[in-house]
Amino acid sequence: MMEVILLIANWPKHIVAVILTGIALIVSVVLFLHFSNIGEEEIEEMNWNFAEELEEDKPEIEAAADPGVVTVDMKGAVMRPGVYQLHEGSRVFEAIESAGGLLPDAFGDGINLAQLLVDEMVIYVPYLGEEEIPLTMGAETQSSNAAGAKISLNKASQAELETLPGIGPAKAEAILSYREEQGAFQSVEELMNVSGIGPKSFEKLQELVTVQ
Repeated sequence: MMEVILLIANWPKHIVAVILTGIALIVSVVLFLHFSNIGEEEIEEMNWNFAEELEEDKPEIEAAADPGVVTVDMKGAVMRPGVYQLHEGSRVFEAIESAGGLLPDAFGDGINLAQLLVDEMVIYVPYLGEEEIPLTMGAETQSSNAAGAKISLNKASQAELETLPGIGPAKAEAILSYREEQGAFQSVEELMNVSGIGPKSFEKLQELVTVQ
Protein backbone atom coordinates (compact mmCIF):
# COMPACT_ATOMS: atom_id res chain seq x y z
CA MET A 1 0.00 0.00 0.00
CA MET A 2 2.83 2.40 0.92
CA GLU A 3 4.58 1.57 -2.32
CA VAL A 4 1.46 2.56 -4.31
CA ILE A 5 1.22 5.83 -2.39
CA LEU A 6 4.92 6.61 -2.99
CA LEU A 7 4.53 5.73 -6.65
CA ILE A 8 1.56 8.07 -7.00
CA ALA A 9 3.45 10.80 -5.12
CA ASN A 10 6.18 10.70 -7.78
CA TRP A 11 3.65 11.21 -10.59
CA PRO A 12 3.33 14.64 -12.15
CA LYS A 13 0.93 16.85 -10.20
CA HIS A 14 -1.41 17.39 -13.11
CA ILE A 15 -1.92 13.65 -13.52
CA VAL A 16 -2.60 13.21 -9.82
CA ALA A 17 -5.12 16.07 -9.96
CA VAL A 18 -6.94 14.45 -12.89
CA ILE A 19 -7.10 11.10 -11.10
CA LEU A 20 -8.37 12.63 -7.84
CA THR A 21 -10.95 14.65 -9.75
CA GLY A 22 -12.16 11.52 -11.51
CA ILE A 23 -12.41 9.62 -8.23
CA ALA A 24 -14.32 12.46 -6.61
CA LEU A 25 -16.69 12.60 -9.58
CA ILE A 26 -17.36 8.87 -9.44
CA VAL A 27 -18.00 9.01 -5.69
CA SER A 28 -20.37 11.96 -6.16
CA VAL A 29 -22.33 10.15 -8.87
CA VAL A 30 -22.62 7.01 -6.74
CA LEU A 31 -23.78 8.97 -3.69
CA PHE A 32 -26.25 10.97 -5.79
CA LEU A 33 -27.80 7.85 -7.27
CA HIS A 34 -27.94 6.17 -3.89
CA PHE A 35 -29.74 9.02 -2.15
CA SER A 36 -31.95 9.62 -5.18
CA ASN A 37 -33.24 6.06 -5.02
CA ILE A 38 -33.91 6.40 -1.33
CA GLY A 39 -35.75 9.63 -1.96
CA GLU A 40 -37.99 8.10 -4.59
CA GLU A 41 -38.83 5.19 -2.35
CA GLU A 42 -39.59 7.54 0.55
CA ILE A 43 -41.75 9.73 -1.66
CA GLU A 44 -43.70 6.73 -2.93
CA GLU A 45 -44.20 5.52 0.64
CA MET A 46 -45.37 8.99 1.72
CA ASN A 47 -47.81 9.19 -1.18
CA TRP A 48 -49.17 5.74 -0.39
CA ASN A 49 -49.65 6.59 3.29
CA PHE A 50 -51.31 9.88 2.37
CA ALA A 51 -53.70 8.11 0.02
CA GLU A 52 -54.59 5.61 2.73
CA GLU A 53 -55.30 8.43 5.19
CA LEU A 54 -57.56 10.14 2.67
CA GLU A 55 -59.42 6.89 2.07
CA GLU A 56 -59.91 6.38 5.81
CA ASP A 57 -61.05 9.96 6.38
CA LYS A 58 -63.47 9.94 3.42
CA PRO A 59 -67.05 10.05 4.75
CA GLU A 60 -69.14 7.02 3.93
CA ILE A 61 -71.76 7.69 1.30
CA GLU A 62 -74.91 5.74 1.88
CA ALA A 63 -76.87 4.52 -1.08
CA ALA A 64 -79.95 6.28 0.21
CA ALA A 65 -78.23 9.60 0.94
CA ASP A 66 -80.12 11.45 -1.76
CA PRO A 67 -83.73 12.24 -1.00
CA GLY A 68 -86.20 9.75 -2.44
CA VAL A 69 -88.01 10.53 -5.66
CA VAL A 70 -91.53 9.55 -6.67
CA THR A 71 -92.79 9.48 -10.25
CA VAL A 72 -96.40 10.46 -10.87
CA ASP A 73 -98.58 10.69 -13.97
CA MET A 74 -100.58 13.94 -14.21
CA LYS A 75 -103.75 13.77 -16.27
CA GLY A 76 -106.92 15.74 -16.82
CA ALA A 77 -107.47 19.47 -16.40
CA VAL A 78 -103.91 20.68 -15.90
CA MET A 79 -101.82 22.90 -18.12
CA ARG A 80 -99.16 20.29 -18.98
CA PRO A 81 -100.30 16.68 -18.49
CA GLY A 82 -97.45 14.21 -18.33
CA VAL A 83 -95.05 12.30 -16.09
CA TYR A 84 -93.29 14.21 -13.33
CA GLN A 85 -90.74 13.38 -10.65
CA LEU A 86 -90.98 14.98 -7.22
CA HIS A 87 -89.27 14.52 -3.88
CA GLU A 88 -90.66 11.87 -1.60
CA GLY A 89 -93.08 13.46 0.83
CA SER A 90 -94.54 15.85 -1.76
CA ARG A 91 -98.30 16.27 -2.03
CA VAL A 92 -100.83 16.42 -4.83
CA PHE A 93 -100.92 20.22 -4.99
CA GLU A 94 -97.15 20.25 -5.63
CA ALA A 95 -97.56 17.81 -8.52
CA ILE A 96 -100.24 20.08 -9.97
CA GLU A 97 -97.89 23.06 -9.66
CA SER A 98 -95.20 21.08 -11.54
CA ALA A 99 -97.74 20.47 -14.31
CA GLY A 100 -98.33 24.21 -14.70
CA GLY A 101 -101.41 24.49 -12.51
CA LEU A 102 -105.11 23.90 -13.13
CA LEU A 103 -107.00 24.80 -16.28
CA PRO A 104 -109.80 27.39 -15.95
CA ASP A 105 -112.42 24.66 -16.32
CA ALA A 106 -110.80 22.30 -13.81
CA PHE A 107 -112.85 20.96 -10.92
CA GLY A 108 -110.18 21.37 -8.24
CA ASP A 109 -112.56 20.43 -5.45
CA GLY A 110 -112.84 16.98 -7.00
CA ILE A 111 -109.46 15.81 -5.69
CA ASN A 112 -107.60 15.81 -2.39
CA LEU A 113 -104.84 18.39 -2.85
CA ALA A 114 -103.21 17.44 0.46
CA GLN A 115 -102.79 13.74 -0.32
CA LEU A 116 -99.23 12.41 -0.16
CA LEU A 117 -97.72 11.24 -3.42
CA VAL A 118 -96.59 7.66 -3.92
CA ASP A 119 -94.50 6.21 -6.71
CA GLU A 120 -96.40 5.32 -9.93
CA MET A 121 -99.40 7.35 -8.78
CA VAL A 122 -101.92 8.58 -11.37
CA ILE A 123 -103.47 11.97 -10.62
CA TYR A 124 -106.50 12.81 -12.73
CA VAL A 125 -107.88 16.33 -12.26
CA PRO A 126 -111.54 16.31 -13.37
CA TYR A 127 -113.12 19.01 -15.50
CA LEU A 128 -116.16 20.99 -14.33
CA GLY A 129 -119.20 18.78 -14.63
CA GLU A 130 -117.26 15.54 -14.15
CA GLU A 131 -117.73 13.42 -11.06
CA GLU A 132 -115.07 13.21 -8.40
CA ILE A 133 -112.49 10.56 -9.23
CA PRO A 134 -110.25 8.93 -6.60
CA LEU A 135 -106.53 9.06 -7.19
CA THR A 136 -105.07 5.78 -8.40
CA MET A 137 -101.71 4.16 -7.82
CA GLY A 138 -99.38 1.81 -9.62
CA ALA A 139 -101.11 -1.09 -11.35
CA GLU A 140 -104.50 0.62 -10.96
CA THR A 141 -103.58 3.12 -13.68
CA GLN A 142 -105.50 1.42 -16.48
CA SER A 143 -108.67 1.17 -14.39
CA SER A 144 -108.64 4.81 -13.30
CA ASN A 145 -111.43 5.78 -15.68
CA ALA A 146 -113.77 3.18 -14.23
CA ALA A 147 -113.62 4.93 -10.86
CA GLY A 148 -116.25 7.51 -11.84
CA ALA A 149 -115.16 10.27 -14.21
CA LYS A 150 -115.34 9.70 -17.94
CA ILE A 151 -112.82 10.90 -20.50
CA SER A 152 -114.19 13.64 -22.76
CA LEU A 153 -113.57 12.83 -26.41
CA ASN A 154 -113.78 16.54 -27.18
CA LYS A 155 -111.41 17.77 -24.44
CA ALA A 156 -108.98 14.95 -23.65
CA SER A 157 -105.30 15.20 -24.44
CA GLN A 158 -103.35 12.35 -26.01
CA ALA A 159 -102.01 11.31 -22.58
CA GLU A 160 -105.56 11.12 -21.19
CA LEU A 161 -106.82 9.10 -24.16
CA GLU A 162 -103.99 6.62 -23.68
CA THR A 163 -105.38 5.76 -20.23
CA LEU A 164 -108.35 4.13 -21.95
CA PRO A 165 -108.16 0.34 -22.43
CA GLY A 166 -106.82 -0.62 -25.84
CA ILE A 167 -105.86 2.94 -26.75
CA GLY A 168 -102.15 3.37 -27.39
CA PRO A 169 -100.24 6.32 -28.89
CA ALA A 170 -101.32 5.53 -32.48
CA LYS A 171 -105.07 5.29 -31.73
CA ALA A 172 -104.93 8.32 -29.44
CA GLU A 173 -103.39 10.32 -32.29
CA ALA A 174 -106.08 9.03 -34.63
CA ILE A 175 -108.81 10.26 -32.27
CA LEU A 176 -107.20 13.70 -32.04
CA SER A 177 -106.80 13.87 -35.82
CA TYR A 178 -110.45 12.93 -36.34
CA ARG A 179 -111.53 15.59 -33.86
CA GLU A 180 -109.47 18.24 -35.64
CA GLU A 181 -110.66 17.28 -39.11
CA GLN A 182 -114.33 16.46 -38.42
CA GLY A 183 -115.03 18.73 -35.49
CA ALA A 184 -116.38 17.81 -32.06
CA PHE A 185 -117.78 14.35 -31.48
CA GLN A 186 -121.58 14.45 -31.44
CA SER A 187 -121.95 11.03 -29.83
CA VAL A 188 -119.71 8.38 -28.34
CA GLU A 189 -120.77 6.00 -31.13
CA GLU A 190 -118.97 8.29 -33.56
CA LEU A 191 -115.77 6.92 -32.04
CA MET A 192 -116.19 3.89 -34.33
CA ASN A 193 -115.54 6.20 -37.29
CA VAL A 194 -111.97 6.61 -36.10
CA SER A 195 -109.46 4.43 -37.92
CA GLY A 196 -108.48 1.39 -35.86
CA ILE A 197 -111.49 1.46 -33.53
CA GLY A 198 -114.12 -1.16 -34.36
CA PRO A 199 -117.20 -2.50 -32.56
CA LYS A 200 -115.19 -4.73 -30.22
CA SER A 201 -112.93 -1.86 -29.14
CA PHE A 202 -115.95 0.41 -28.77
CA GLU A 203 -117.63 -2.03 -26.37
CA LYS A 204 -114.73 -1.55 -23.97
CA LEU A 205 -114.79 2.23 -24.32
CA GLN A 206 -118.43 3.30 -24.50
CA GLU A 207 -118.92 3.40 -20.73
CA LEU A 208 -115.64 5.24 -20.16
CA VAL A 209 -115.99 8.17 -22.56
CA THR A 210 -118.31 11.10 -23.05
CA VAL A 211 -118.74 13.90 -25.60
CA GLN A 212 -119.37 16.57 -22.94
